[in-house]
Amino acid sequence: MYEWEKLLEKEILNGEEKRALCRELLTEEPDMERMILRFFTEGDLKEIASRRIGRGQVGGKACGLLLSRKLIEVRMPGYLEYLEPHHSFFIGADTFEEYLEINGCGMLQELCQGEERGQILEKYEERLLAGDFSEAVRLQIGEVLRHYDEEPLIIRSSSIMEDGFGHAFSGKYESVFCSNQGTFSERLDEMLMAVRRVYASVYRKEALEYRKRHDLLESREKMGILIQRAAGQRIGDLYFPIAAGMGCSYNPYKWAENLNPEAGMIRMVAGFGTRAVERTPGDYPRLVSLDHARANIRTTVADRHKFSQRKVDVIDLKEKKLVTLAIDTLFDKVPKLYQKLVLSRDTDAERRLAERRIYRKIYFADCQGLVDDDDFVDMIRSMEKVLEKTYRRPVDLEFAVTMAEDGGWRVNLLQCRPMKMTAEGIIHIPEGIDHEILFDIRRTSISYSREISLDYIVWVDPQKYYEYEYNKKPKVATLLGRINAAFEGKKRNVILLVPGRIGTSSPELGVPVLYCDIHQFCAVCEVAYSKVGYNPELSYGSHMFQDLVEADIYYGAINENSKTRIFAPGLLQRCNNVFDEFLENEKEELKEIVKLYDVTDRKAVLMLDAKVGRAVCQVCD
Repeated sequence: MYEWEKLLEKEILNGEEKRALCRELLTEEPDMERMILRFFTEGDLKEIASRRIGRGQVGGKACGLLLSRKLIEVRMPGYLEYLEPHHSFFIGADTFEEYLEINGCGMLQELCQGEERGQILEKYEERLLAGDFSEAVRLQIGEVLRHYDEEPLIIRSSSIMEDGFGHAFSGKYESVFCSNQGTFSERLDEMLMAVRRVYASVYRKEALEYRKRHDLLESREKMGILIQRAAGQRIGDLYFPIAAGMGCSYNPYKWAENLNPEAGMIRMVAGFGTRAVERTPGDYPRLVSLDHARANIRTTVADRHKFSQRKVDVIDLKEKKLVTLAIDTLFDKVPKLYQKLVLSRDTDAERRLAERRIYRKIYFADCQGLVDDDDFVDMIRSMEKVLEKTYRRPVDLEFAVTMAEDGGWRVNLLQCRPMKMTAEGIIHIPEGIDHEILFDIRRTSISYSREISLDYIVWVDPQKYYEYEYNKKPKVATLLGRINAAFEGKKRNVILLVPGRIGTSSPELGVPVLYCDIHQFCAVCEVAYSKVGYNPELSYGSHMFQDLVEADIYYGAINENSKTRIFAPGLLQRCNNVFDEFLENEKEELKEIVKLYDVTDRKAVLMLDAKVGRAVCQVCD
């Protein structure tokens, strides 16, 4: 029997004994440990131990989930009746290393620190996805399946580095839905494959680039697993929650003058929250500032419909997988309560149809019923502020909303992590410099006030990008990745200006880069170009947005409306295009689309004033 197991037999633990259990089960991170020792009881620690498979800590994501729920229990007891219990299980992080050893990948982590890690990972991927588990782990996972019966599950990463005070790893590791349908053998195979996929994601490109950027390649990553019941309810052969999304206790998006960033925000969709944290083409999650929840960024019904959610992610229990459906296919299948909470009617469109003697109701998904529910908004806002106060910094969280048996709703808190804090500065933007302004924009994303001296500006020409062959457009994203890599380690401040939506998977809407293609830039701006249909749509709350915030990268939009006072891209033509100095032998067609301007020989500065939500880029002659 291990020493920590002996501690579980004691009814009362002293401070050192409690700390020993905390470090065995949860974390050694000082700030997290401080809160756990303060709020967790001996019974809490024993319950966690009873739900752990294998050895090692349950990891950062599981730790944040358990801590946030405990804080709500202690500090918000009045909301417990509206909070679903979690019923989660955990696979300890040491089990990951055991898995590597069993399958002949014991040196994988050390090998991945070398320059040839890409080739090494390709070699090991098949082995990771087809590996064996110890008999003890297989038996314990089987017991977990029997506990859940045939309830759908989600298998989530929970590495020891994840969701802590140092690093978030937002979206870097895999989360896998399991339908958990069929025979016990089929269900077990599905779950084991999900765990394998999470393990393999430790070595995918985005995760390694993140670790490299944050000087973590030398640190030994250990992957824990969080096993959660998928929040939702069954409707026919489909399974999904009413709605889901993420929230931030600090709202970096000041889209109206009267909004208070300290009030927090949420980003919400119908169905599973995958579409709230990933950038998906043609879909627009509902963005809510919690001090003026009913204030809509879209002022007309037509705009609300146009910029609404088109598709929904659900589990198809018959097909045994997560699927994406057109949301209007669900309208007639869901209960009236569901319709009331997430659907709105486009009465203007109905009237136009009626004029043509076509009579039918036109619905769209915008989660308006939840936004109009003061109890729901108050609960989310209160949770964010209570957690922020205890964490001593802003937090972001993920949640789902399900229907209760009494006809009401329940909130399932799925995740909580601390956000990065940065010192606030005081910025004075000079007057009378309009002839030197590249852009002057308001009511856009600014996490804090600061002034950044600029060295280079990368410009993607919207017209030429539009004219470029569709199937070649991803080459522009690849090129930006090479420019990004060229500045690695050079300590240069570089702005990226791109048409439409950054990071979209649809090249016709913008440039389909990944975060690892742009993480060396100090600022990224989406640029409107209505002539060919490029429209910015800042992905607040998405994984990419969280990465940009964590890395102190300014993220804004240059629109063709009142939010943009000045935009003068012609100023860049006065600057020296130094593309060839950084990347030789590139195709001329790409050089026509992407320009790299050197502004080191002139005063170029980006001024960010968070108080008024203003960003000004000055480029002097």
